[in-house]
Amino acid sequence: MTLTTFARMCETLEEQSPSVKQFTVNQGLSAFKKNEKKLVVQILALELPQNNIAQVKATKWLASAFDVVVSDISSTKRKWGDLGQAMYYSSFVDTDCGMTINEFHRLLNLDCSNMQGDSYRIISEALRTMSGLELKWFVRYWLRTPRNGLGKGSNGVLKKALQNHYFEDRITNWSKFNELHKIVEALEDKREPPEGLTIGSPIKPMLAKKYDGSIPFHNMHFDIKYDGNRYLIHCIGEGDYIIFNRARKIIENARFQDVLDIMDTWWGGFVDEDGSMGKLLPKTILDCEIYPVDEEGNPVEHQRMGKRVHSNDIEEAIRECPVQLVVFDMLMCNGNTLIDQPYRQRLDDLPECVPESYIATSLDSLDAGYNIAIARGFEGIMIKNLDAPYDMGKRSSNLLKHKPPRFEFDVVVTSAEYGDGKRAHVFGTYGISCSDGNGGYVPVGSVGTGFSEKQLMSLTVTLKKIVAAYSNPVYHFLPRVVLQVTCDAVTTNQDGSVGLRFPRLMRIRDDKAASEVDTIEMIQSSI
Repeated sequence: MTLTTFARMCETLEEQSPSVKQFTVNQGLSAFKKNEKKLVVQILALELPQNNIAQVKATKWLASAFDVVVSDISSTKRKWGDLGQAMYYSSFVDTDCGMTINEFHRLLNLDCSNMQGDSYRIISEALRTMSGLELKWFVRYWLRTPRNGLGKGSNGVLKKALQNHYFEDRITNWSKFNELHKIVEALEDKREPPEGLTIGSPIKPMLAKKYDGSIPFHNMHFDIKYDGNRYLIHCIGEGDYIIFNRARKIIENARFQDVLDIMDTWWGGFVDEDGSMGKLLPKTILDCEIYPVDEEGNPVEHQRMGKRVHSNDIEEAIRECPVQLVVFDMLMCNGNTLIDQPYRQRLDDLPECVPESYIATSLDSLDAGYNIAIARGFEGIMIKNLDAPYDMGKRSSNLLKHKPPRFEFDVVVTSAEYGDGKRAHVFGTYGISCSDGNGGYVPVGSVGTGFSEKQLMSLTVTLKKIVAAYSNPVYHFLPRVVLQVTCDAVTTNQDGSVGLRFPRLMRIRDDKAASEVDTIEMIQSSI
C-alpha cells in the first residue's frame, strides 16, 4: 500500500473520539500487507530514530524545495496553526505520488542534520511529488508531531486497536518489554513476543511519584536524588554497551565514552574499600543517572547536560561538561531477570557488579538525609519501598521523590514568540524578567506552561499593543504585564546569569505594576 492510504487513515483519525480511533486503526491496518504493518505501527507509535529536524529547519527545507521564501511558509503556518496543515493548503500537486510505505518509512529515518547531504536532495525530490494530503502527513510525521491522537502509542488507543486487530489481550503486557512495531512483527510471523527482559530491547523505566508528606509503605530505603539524565545501560559483554534513554531511544555511546571507559574497568574485577570483591557480568542491565559535575566532582545545574546530549562536537562536549555516573538499580544480571525480586534483594546484589563508589549514596533517615542531600548540592532524596518489585513504565507509589518546595516570584513579560500547533495563532512562550533594583530588568528565562487558552489569547491581544521591537521570530515588549510564576529551583549559568528552572504560570497579576516585581537580589537569595 501507499503513503496515500496512510494519509487518508490519519486524516480520518484526526477528529475522531478515542474509541472510534481504535476501530479506524484496526480497519486501516487491514489495507496493508504483512511486511508493511510493522512499518505503519512504527510510524504511528513514533518508534522512530531522531532525525535532527525541527520546525525552523523544516520550514527552510520546504521553502528551498518549493523555491519560495521562508516568510511565505511561516505566515501560512501561523494562519493554519500547523506546518503540515499549511503545506496541505500550499501544495502544488493535485495527484497522489504513489509512494510506498517502505519509501515513506525510509524518508522518515533519514538524518536531516544539514542541507548539504543526500538527505536534503532525496527529501526535496520526494516533497515535490506529493499531493496536499500526502504532504500534510509526511511533514507531521517528519517532525514527529502527528496531532492525530495516537501520541507515542502510550495513551492506549494504538494498543487497544492492535488487541482488536490480532484478537490478543496480552499486547499491553508485551508492550512493557517490547516496542509496538516489534510486537506486530512477531505476531505477523506467528510467534509470541518476548515476555521478559531481553538484552538490546528497551523498556520503560519505573518512575517516581511526588512525596506529599506520607509514605504508603513501612520498609523503606533513602538515597540521594541526582539531577541528571536517566539511562538504562545494557552491558552485553566487555566493552559492549547499549545506552537507552527514558524514551527508549538509543544514545550513541560516543556521547558518554568517558562513562563507558569507567565501566570497562569493572569487567576485570574490583575491590571495594571494605574488602569485598565484585565484577561486572555480561547480559546485565543497570538503571542509572548521569549528572553534570564541576572539576571537583560536585553537582552543577542540570541544564549543562544539554551540551553533552545535543552538541555536534562530542569531544568538546565531554571536555566542557564533565559528568558522573550513579547506579541505583539492577534489572538483569548475567542473563537473570531481577525485576520481580523485592528492591531489597536487587540492592543487595548490586555491589557484586558495581563498585560502591558508583552506587547511589544511602541515607539514614528522611529529614536528616534530605538536609544532607540539599547541603551537598543535590536535588533532593528518593524514598523507595524495599519490598517492591520493579514497576516498569509506571509512576509508582513504591518510589517517591522529595525535592525542595517550589518557589514563587512576580516577574514581568519582556518578550514572546508565537507557539506551534494549536498555539500557532497566539504567543506560546514568554520571556520573563525581574527588576535589577535600579529601574531596569534582568531576564530570568521563559515560561510556556500553566496557561489556559483564554489567558494565551488575552495576553497576545494585550502584548501586541505594547510591542517595542521585533527581531524574527521574537517580539520585545515594554515592561507592563506582570505574571506570578512558580519554579522548582533558581539556577546560575557559567556566565553568572540567573534562571528559573521549570517555571509555570500561577496567575496574571493585573493588580501589580512592573515596578513591583521581585528583584534579582531577592531571587538570587533563593539559590
